[in-house]
Amino acid sequence: MKDYTKVTIGVPQPPGVKNLPATMYFYIHKSFTDEQKQRINDGIRALLSRWYDHFNQKWAGGTNAGTSKLALCTNRYATKNFRPLWAKSSVPNAIAATNLAMNQFTQLIRDNGFKKSPPATIDPRSSTTIYAPTASTKRRVPLSVQINPKQLDSSALTDLNLTGSVLHAWLHRAGWTDPKTTSYFISECPMCVMRGLKPKNPNVRDSSYYKFFD
Repeated sequence: MKDYTKVTIGVPQPPGVKNLPATMYFYIHKSFTDEQKQRINDGIRALLSRWYDHFNQKWAGGTNAGTSKLALCTNRYATKNFRPLWAKSSVPNAIAATNLAMNQFTQLIRDNGFKKSPPATIDPRSSTTIYAPTASTKRRVPLSVQINPKQLDSSALTDLNLTGSVLHAWLHRAGWTDPKTTSYFISECPMCVMRGLKPKNPNVRDSSYYKFFD
């Protein structure tokens, strides 16, 4: 790993979620500039905050019967591809899909933090924004992605857009497939994050968000 810089990121501890590591580990290729590395770190931390918020809201004071704002927003728009590749049974709606995705993120976080999965590498790529192949298994999946450095330098990739792009890539690692278009869970869930969990603006095309997906 001589071509990589090891980065340690703290894991927030949401109520009701046990056996979490204190930190996660990522290996960022040294070809990224310091500013680009900082944006990558910020994007991961922001996504972990959204993951924390989901469980904190679902916890609902100890009942664990609440519905997160992310799940409610996604349920309003997503109607297709709720089930990840590894799931053996159907997933009825976007609320259930969001809960399943956040649970799977928990597994990926545990495997990363407890070093049960291969190292999570972050490498440069020359096209799109963030690429990650879809995983077909639940366990020991590395959170490795490829990121376009030029996009990290672009003002069009706002902090919210970056967080949504990381979320889309992690959904691939969690087992969800494209297409990256309207109505599909893997697009609508990240687009909710990109909009700050607000309703869609009819004057803003969905493509202005999912152009940052791959």
